[in-house]
Amino acid sequence: MENQRRRSDRRLGIGRRDAEATPRAHSWEAQRAQYLTRYFFLALGLAYFNLGGAPYPTPWADMTFVNGVLAFYAVLVTVFLWRAYRWPDAAQRVRVTMWVDLLAISFAVMADPFVVSPGYLVYLTVIFGNGMRYGLRFFAEAAIGTFLMGTITVAWRFTVYPETHTLSTYFFMLFGGVLVLYAYVLTMGFDRARKQLETERSVDVLTGLLNRRAFYEQAEDLFRRVERDAAHSLAVLFADLDHFKTVNDTHGHQTGDHVLAEVARVIADCVRRSDVVARFGGDEFILILPDTDLERADLVAQRLQEGVAGWSRGCGIDLGLTIGLAHAPRHGTDLKTVLERVDRAMYQGKLARGRGGILRVEQVQPA
Repeated sequence: MENQRRRSDRRLGIGRRDAEATPRAHSWEAQRAQYLTRYFFLALGLAYFNLGGAPYPTPWADMTFVNGVLAFYAVLVTVFLWRAYRWPDAAQRVRVTMWVDLLAISFAVMADPFVVSPGYLVYLTVIFGNGMRYGLRFFAEAAIGTFLMGTITVAWRFTVYPETHTLSTYFFMLFGGVLVLYAYVLTMGFDRARKQLETERSVDVLTGLLNRRAFYEQAEDLFRRVERDAAHSLAVLFADLDHFKTVNDTHGHQTGDHVLAEVARVIADCVRRSDVVARFGGDEFILILPDTDLERADLVAQRLQEGVAGWSRGCGIDLGLTIGLAHAPRHGTDLKTVLERVDRAMYQGKLARGRGGILRVEQVQPA
């Protein structure tokens, strides 16, 4: 069962980090809106404390101290924002940022002398923002963090401001807890529906690999990472089945569909779970191997050819695999350029050898 699950993960282009419940939306574009929201609430907090007209001063922190803490929070958010731009798929940073948010909100609640602090409502934005954006695990972690921080702040406020705690205050917090629980139940249903929809939109029905649309989404993210950070690289393999038309003509399209599904299985078994594997169209397959040089990519290409050849011999079907090899940033830093070059390499490899060739982009002869 475990081997089947791992094979399924590889066929969907899902890496180890995804299997360990990392945030489901971790692109720079997805996180940018969340950081802008943080700046918005920070501005509201500064306006609230400086212009809100507190009825009496906070006994343990004057406005200079409060503004200093909020300014420090702004610096942390800016640092996290910069790191999100450079490394958008860092799940640990998303988690740390969430806990920093909870600490900042807790400080604001403890420093607020009003009877019912609006900071309690901001706790809900952390829960919903992380839960709706990153999935149930982050929803639960944010809810647990809010419960712990909320308990500490309530105990603190009761000790420092006993007159601010009335029956209405506790009902306010009780209703908030019920709202969070209800939202969690709703999110479970939304999450299941989202996963099913994502699978239907992303998976090629015949092979179980990523489809072309899903490939472009993942590939664009990987190429943006290469453009931002020279330490990262990508190997791109463009594979085309040899004599597949003959298989369809001789054995029928039903057998041809079975061949495509089995070749997809062979390819998925030959790569890492962190690699992206997709059916590009017809009998063409494309792979992206993160942080892989051309020498190692060449070994992977040979392993793919050996796997397909071994399967075809066992089935008595004459089949081969021609592969073009490209590397980013060596052969380009944008997806469109690299795809054009690796497609040309695969095509020339097929013309030069008829079948079973592996051709790198730099080996392509000018037209």
